[in-house]
Amino acid sequence: MTHQSITIVHMEEQKNRKKKWINTLKFFAAYLVAAWTFLQFVDWVLNRYNISPHWVDILLWFFIGISPSLIIFIYNQERLSKRIVKLREKIFIPLNVIILFIALYFGFGNSDLGATTKNIAFENEQGQLETKTITKEEFRVGVPIYGFKQVKEDSTTSWLRYGIGRLLEEDLLQNKNITPNFDFLTNTTTKIREASLFNTFYVDGTYDKVGSEYTITTYIRKASNGKILKEQTLTGSNILTLLDDISVFITSNSGFVEGNSLTYLDLPINEFISNSLPALEAYANMDYRKAYDIDKGFALAYLQEAKRNTLYNRGKLETQDIIDKAVALKNNLPLQKQLEVYIQRNLAYDNYEEAEKQVKLQLEVDPTNSFYNMILFSIYGETKNTKGYMTAAEDLFNKNPNGENGLNLSEAAMLNGNDDRIIDALKAYEIINPEIKVLKLEPLIFKGEIDKAKAIFKEYKLGNTKNTNRIKPYDSIFSHLESNPYNSEDLKQFSGFYRSENNEQTLEMWIYNGRLIQYVKNQSMRTFLPAGKDAIGGGFIQSQTFYNKLIKDKMGKTVGFRNHQFNWNNTGVRFYWKLDASILAADEAYQKEDLKVADSLYKIAFKNNPNHSYLSNLSKHIQYKQDNTSDVILLQNKNFSGDYGPRKFWIEDGKFYYKRKGENSDLVKVELLPISENLYMDLTRLGTMMEFTMDSSGKMASKAYSYITSGELPFKWEFVDNETVKNYFLKDD
Repeated sequence: MTHQSITIVHMEEQKNRKKKWINTLKFFAAYLVAAWTFLQFVDWVLNRYNISPHWVDILLWFFIGISPSLIIFIYNQERLSKRIVKLREKIFIPLNVIILFIALYFGFGNSDLGATTKNIAFENEQGQLETKTITKEEFRVGVPIYGFKQVKEDSTTSWLRYGIGRLLEEDLLQNKNITPNFDFLTNTTTKIREASLFNTFYVDGTYDKVGSEYTITTYIRKASNGKILKEQTLTGSNILTLLDDISVFITSNSGFVEGNSLTYLDLPINEFISNSLPALEAYANMDYRKAYDIDKGFALAYLQEAKRNTLYNRGKLETQDIIDKAVALKNNLPLQKQLEVYIQRNLAYDNYEEAEKQVKLQLEVDPTNSFYNMILFSIYGETKNTKGYMTAAEDLFNKNPNGENGLNLSEAAMLNGNDDRIIDALKAYEIINPEIKVLKLEPLIFKGEIDKAKAIFKEYKLGNTKNTNRIKPYDSIFSHLESNPYNSEDLKQFSGFYRSENNEQTLEMWIYNGRLIQYVKNQSMRTFLPAGKDAIGGGFIQSQTFYNKLIKDKMGKTVGFRNHQFNWNNTGVRFYWKLDASILAADEAYQKEDLKVADSLYKIAFKNNPNHSYLSNLSKHIQYKQDNTSDVILLQNKNFSGDYGPRKFWIEDGKFYYKRKGENSDLVKVELLPISENLYMDLTRLGTMMEFTMDSSGKMASKAYSYITSGELPFKWEFVDNETVKNYFLKDD
């Protein structure tokens, strides 16, 4: 073949190759148009019939992922149609398909590919079965809400800085297409860091008040950089009307499509909150007592206070009174809040089985609701079901991977010894938020990698010089571990049951999986680390940390422990009594109203625990009750009934009650038990006694004694009455 012939053949091949590429690109362009049109149709179908939108993502990545094989097929279709397949094509095309399906499996294997909605069946107040269609949690839009900045400093409206966000959250919770979450963060960098972990946008804004007019500007910002996506400025004299309009603005720009088959009732916020600005201010500041004292019809404030009372076991009688008021006003609340009232009432009256059924039903409706999950976690604590806690916490985090749920999951993983799982999971988030690696402290210590944990701790301290309070327990932990290797045997001395001196809170500690676990009644389980010879500590530095120090008598027997709870800028100190077997036996007999047996057992318990002064009081009460008729005791109680300044004593259903109302806070309602003709104790505050005495003025007076447990043993009863602490009040005329 001549050179000229070779050139002609070569040019012909180039011409054919060019033509093939042009045809390939034409077919591929047509493929892309057809694929995009198909995706638009699928997206419409999914929205029309409430089917998972993940199918659009799956199909999109499938169409993109299969493109290399498709281009090869189109380019070589003449040869391939004759079934002439080269080795490289036999390898590449199947490999492309296999890799694509593996990637799709790992990318969407845990996604819900079914309907975006589900039907929930429940009994209404009349006992009739109802069915309601709701949006599944996975398909709700997360709406982080942060504080609103005050344009001009004004102390009378400064509460709106956080009040706007809190009230917006309550209003938006009615819509189950979205998941609002309010946080107090005000720093832009922190907002971006927190919101961008799990959300595409966040909400904040500014506000001002001139005369009687409020002006609120709301921003919907891109979570990754804080850029304003949408904004709205509203002006008006009614703050609640403005909040309703802001809620509409947020929901309409959240990205979900609400069809006719799935709508949610949106009550005006003033119908279920309060129209009193002072009451709203108290509510926003979480002073729920003050809120419902101002507005007696503030149902939501009663519910929130009952929740808090239950959580901290402040007093059963008080909690029952508060939740009963919420029940009476429940029709003022949205449906979901009404259901919370029923759950809370069952908890207040110890109907745990019914409460559990209601909670599990509500978790189907609202799987990430913190109130419902808190109750579920407390149930797992009651039964020491660490695996159930782990499953529930993991499921909760998968549905709503926010910071609070991440802490729950970390705690559950540590309870079950899954330390590596926490450490590995945190690696993905450290890039976005480097400070999050401080959550590795406890799991690293449990793994015995003390040096790594200490290095992270030192780095955190250098970068967070203002957070000096919450780091204190870890200073003690690392100081102790320097010369004392971690050994769970050293922690066995903490095992057992304990009871708070100040309220009805009880807790248990036990060793499981080589670590010390604590369960506080109506709360959840958590782990502790050794922080000294007779001390333990732990907690999350970004949230709360704890330090517990055992108090022992001269014989080395544990009397109780002093608990320190470290918050951002304050430390709460409480004392807990250790309940040994003799005390538990006496308490059980007393609860069964077997007073004769209880009396003898309390005497034994007091002999075994001479520092537990309240045991002697209980024995005296039983004896006094046996020595006097009910009529004599009733007459005694009537003589002491009445108002003594802020103190109120009264008889109700034959029992004697006491409550004190202070300027800044109220004490809970308690039943007083006589231990003599003028001296009383109560089973809520074990370290308090009330005495009635005749004043020199001829009036009856009440005086309170406190069992001082803040110092060293032996503890003593003291009567303290001075300018700071008032404990002596005359009976009102």
